[in-house]
Amino acid sequence: MAATGNLSEEQVHCSICLDVFTNPVSIPCGHNFCQNCILGYWKTSPLFQCPMCKKSFHKRPDISVNTVLREIAEQFKQIRVKSVEEKASAKPGDGTAKKWTMERRKKEDEERLLEEDKKQHFPALSTPPSVKDWSETSVPTDTCVGMIRRTVCNLEATLTEMIDKLSEKITKVQKYSVYVTLDPDTANPWLQLSQDRRQVRHLGAWQDLPDHPDRFDTVVIVLGREGFTSGRHYWEVQVGDKDDWYIGVARSSVNRKGRISVSTSQGYWALALKKGQGYRVSTAPPLQLSLESKPKRVGVYVDFEEGQVSFYDVKARTHIYTFEATFTERIQPFFYLYCCDKASETMVISPVSEKSLIKQS
Repeated sequence: MAATGNLSEEQVHCSICLDVFTNPVSIPCGHNFCQNCILGYWKTSPLFQCPMCKKSFHKRPDISVNTVLREIAEQFKQIRVKSVEEKASAKPGDGTAKKWTMERRKKEDEERLLEEDKKQHFPALSTPPSVKDWSETSVPTDTCVGMIRRTVCNLEATLTEMIDKLSEKITKVQKYSVYVTLDPDTANPWLQLSQDRRQVRHLGAWQDLPDHPDRFDTVVIVLGREGFTSGRHYWEVQVGDKDDWYIGVARSSVNRKGRISVSTSQGYWALALKKGQGYRVSTAPPLQLSLESKPKRVGVYVDFEEGQVSFYDVKARTHIYTFEATFTERIQPFFYLYCCDKASETMVISPVSEKSLIKQS
């Protein structure tokens, strides 16, 4: 874990947005937050209250820029960027990137095998004559048309085959579909659940809810009621166009009160979209992802015995990322939904219908 001096990365995380501080400010009770986060929090709250200690103020308290914490936060951001760059440029023998290198090699091997398979079954596609080649020879027009048609047919067949291979994995895991509902006893008071407990949205206002010991009192998190101690499980979440969320699984024993850091070191295996920062996973430090498309419906697959948590773009039928872990206790579906100054759109746990499955031949 990255650290500067005696501080851990969790200590320079804003407890509202769950990210390293941006323009950190201090409020009179001594707690620190991103300036935009705390101002947005107060804008929608009936009380000027500290999200951490719950101390209330009669009027909006003065905030002061924490220059020392700002400098430390910037150092952590630089460390994070450097860590990502080192992973990207790590040599095969680099112990700190051994796992990353193995995953990269596996992906390259899969791509190589796919290319070899394509050449074996579709040689015309591997070495199709170019327009320039045809223009420089005296091939009759009918022959050219025939060659083009055959090449196009081969291309369609190959693309179909590649799509089927990419879809094969998600099709297999979808058969482990389970019915997931949200646990109202864990829901942060800013979150509103639907009656069927399959939908959640950030209400944009604080609700007066019982102070249940399982409730997340500071961070906008809700857990699934169902927990897993064995087996394989799969569910899908409609995230739509929302731009600040986490989904995945969490250990049942995770801390529910005060400051929380969503990372594997704290018992969270999650995929996230952070506003203005793109997609990432909750490794320590977080790993940025480069996705070709923007997933609007995400599949989550858990294999308890194998220690795997995988994410899929359901519409694109593609794999996003897989965590490798060792589970020693009950884990539960996990959802985080943030908005700064208004009610958010709804995040939905969607049924895995037959229409979403690829028909098996």
